[in-house]
Amino acid sequence: MPRQEDRLRGSFVSCRMRASSLPEESFVDLGDGISIPCPELLFLELVEVMEPAVHALLGYELCGTYVRSASDPRLGAVTYDVAPVTSVERIGEYLDRVGRRKSVLLARRNLTYVADNAWSPMEAVVALMARLPPEELGYGFGEIDLNVRHGATPELVALGCRDSRVPDIELRGLRVGFNYDSHDHLDLDSIAGAQTEEDSVRAAAKVREKYVDDLRRNRELVASGWVILPVTSEDLFAPRGLDAVMLQAAMAAQELVGGTVLQDVRAVVSAGSQSERRQELVWSLLPWRPGSWHARKFAAWRPWGHLVTGQ
Repeated sequence: MPRQEDRLRGSFVSCRMRASSLPEESFVDLGDGISIPCPELLFLELVEVMEPAVHALLGYELCGTYVRSASDPRLGAVTYDVAPVTSVERIGEYLDRVGRRKSVLLARRNLTYVADNAWSPMEAVVALMARLPPEELGYGFGEIDLNVRHGATPELVALGCRDSRVPDIELRGLRVGFNYDSHDHLDLDSIAGAQTEEDSVRAAAKVREKYVDDLRRNRELVASGWVILPVTSEDLFAPRGLDAVMLQAAMAAQELVGGTVLQDVRAVVSAGSQSERRQELVWSLLPWRPGSWHARKFAAWRPWGHLVTGQ
């Protein structure tokens, strides 16, 4: 608020006085005298109240094609197939305009772990963990690309293959990536909940169709030079399940391109105390009720705790 007398009164709202100015177009006018922060300012403002990994996930959402529930971001419904409200580049440019402040430095650090075009919250969690460096309890794979479309050759299309496939996550330079396969990829509940035998047969056929398409997807991506490993919710919720997936990705990358990636990831997953902290971090980010408890436990670790757990 620009002046103290303009502040709203009430227990349901908090206000802040600013001693410094913000760049032009930092607020979006909703009409009737109500304005909200632009997406780039929102990213900057929330760095002061979110644990770094949670703040980075906010970046994935702002730069992605999904929206979490405003009232219950952890467990609420997710809206898909929406246009991104900003991008990593635009957030970076906005931070440049704000100038050198402690909050800007923190936001810029977290922004380095964000990528454009995430299609789902769970995909974003896997991408973030792959991208984070070991000192931030990630796996240190480096740069990633999300949802890049790969075309098939005309001869494969003529034989019935899809004309293109889109893996969720690609580890840049390693020819390896991940697809997050949700429960919708094998919707067995639709079969169990069928009211008639005809409905059951129809549901089973639909499940089989999706299952076969997923297998063909992975096969067609291999033919284009990419080994795409499926990741399931069971991998994320199981103790050290994500460690196993990331080590498998490193093994595949070692076979394909060589280098030190396998050695590096082996060092990450073999570190005992860090593995425990990493698992707490993963659990703290997932959409389940114990997530809040794990977030508080993770924040209590030292030196890994941060200002507030967020979400």
